[in-house]
Amino acid sequence: MKILNLIFLAIFSALFVQCSEEENTTSEPIVNLKNGAQYTASESYVPIGGQLKFGISATGDGFEITNLTVKRKTDIKTITELDKGMFIKKGELDTLLNYYKGSADKETWIFSIMNSNRDTASVSIVIYKGAGNSYGEIDYTPSVMIGYQNNSITPNFVDLNSGMSYTNTTVAENESLIDLVCYYYLNSGSSSPTISCPSYITAKSYHPIMNEWPVRNSTVYDYFTTDNNLISIAQFDAAQNDSLLINGYKPESVSGTCKYCFTGKVIPFKTNHGKYGLLKIIRADETDTGYIELAIKIQK
Repeated sequence: MKILNLIFLAIFSALFVQCSEEENTTSEPIVNLKNGAQYTASESYVPIGGQLKFGISATGDGFEITNLTVKRKTDIKTITELDKGMFIKKGELDTLLNYYKGSADKETWIFSIMNSNRDTASVSIVIYKGAGNSYGEIDYTPSVMIGYQNNSITPNFVDLNSGMSYTNTTVAENESLIDLVCYYYLNSGSSSPTISCPSYITAKSYHPIMNEWPVRNSTVYDYFTTDNNLISIAQFDAAQNDSLLINGYKPESVSGTCKYCFTGKVIPFKTNHGKYGLLKIIRADETDTGYIELAIKIQK
């Protein structure tokens, strides 16, 4: 009996040490801002609406990188511009992020990563407001029709940059261009014409062909502005540069899908490649064999 007790004690001690070692495991992830003429430098003076380009490189110190967060801090408030889950197996991140200068005199941009060990690292940069403004040109597509999941006649996929639409057949080898799909359903009994992006899980259930795509873009839509009608049709029609496209987009309330996209709604969006835009819903059918007709304004 004494021998058995000693064996159990030895096993328990080994397990305790192993658990303690695992619990005490720490890592030191690293995140850096890239330097060079193509990136916005620290303490730059950038006019309102001017483009900001941040090159981010990071390592998880042997662990997968699971989250990237970008925050814009001013004297008035802190805005979360991006809070993106990910799973980079090699633990190395290399990406370019595009944003635009707001109206604050000083902005502190904070970039943070977290690895699968739940350790974090951050880096920041300060940008000042320059003279004047630097709003850019936009492209305008006055009308494009996109079919719901059971519409076999109208194209189902849209490239927001060009305004071109694609069918299940013509989308082959063009999957990387697609930013928008739509579907119709009843949400807890309420009618919901819905706009979504190829990477959104629910959208793929309505358009299963997207499961086979090599690339599925992650457009995000500002549902708060849409739901509360913060941008009118008249404002959309009057927009001649990207001022409204940038300032009308609220990054705190975005998703890969936007419900209740009824006729007359204006929906701010941001593409996978960092372009801001607006959608005007000209017509939204309320049957799954119908379609949505929309107009598009997007940064050049």
